[in-house]
Amino acid sequence: MAAVVPIAVSPRARAAAVTALRARLRGLGTGAAPGAAVPLGVPAVDRFLPGGLARRGVHEVTAASEGDLGAATGFLLALLRRLAPRMPVLWARAADPAAGVPYAPGLAAAGVAPGRLLLLVARRPVEALWAAEEALRAGRVAVVAELDAIDLTAGRRLQLAAEAGGGPALVLCRRAERRTASAARSRWRVAAAPGEGTAADGVGRSRWRVALVRCRGGGEGEWLVEWDDATDHLAVAAELADRPLAAASRRAG
Repeated sequence: MAAVVPIAVSPRARAAAVTALRARLRGLGTGAAPGAAVPLGVPAVDRFLPGGLARRGVHEVTAASEGDLGAATGFLLALLRRLAPRMPVLWARAADPAAGVPYAPGLAAAGVAPGRLLLLVARRPVEALWAAEEALRAGRVAVVAELDAIDLTAGRRLQLAAEAGGGPALVLCRRAERRTASAARSRWRVAAAPGEGTAADGVGRSRWRVALVRCRGGGEGEWLVEWDDATDHLAVAAELADRPLAAASRRAG
């Protein structure tokens, strides 16, 4: 599914690693030329976005709790599908035996074919961030950086790299309690929600409680959304399709 690119600390070794990384990314293809922004495709959410999600930008997705990491990953993949449907993807993460590795069949079902993906496992978070920044600057590459958290300085560097290279950066923050100030164009908090339970196996469509907690030039809101595998479409759950959850809660109170 993916290869591991070694990241070393000496200047000569770093230069060699950058050359190898760029060569691997070129081998995955260049993808489509990115535009300025793309709608999420969910009208109830899109009206809170300034014309859509910036393709040349950083978007941060945080799991509401440790048990919500799977839900956060699912929503991140939905964003990736909208922002970079055909671009090669570098998935950069620090080594963590407890975190496992991305599940290839699940990624393929979410639109990320194994041939588009390069998985990079670094020894330390700072090395994963460095690799993500270098990949973005290489151009026309989407990056997923999976970390416990990201600080303001690192976020700004990723944003500048995304603007220079033209590809989006999605940051998956595994630890909600470590959130800090962010340079991301949008910040999302995601929690798991019960499935609709209409499928034969009793599971139904994947549902997530998604909060847009910050959006540059946009608004804030919270929704119950669901993913339909049959149509590859993200939508607000039917019973809440006309209003954000946060607004509904204020009216009820």
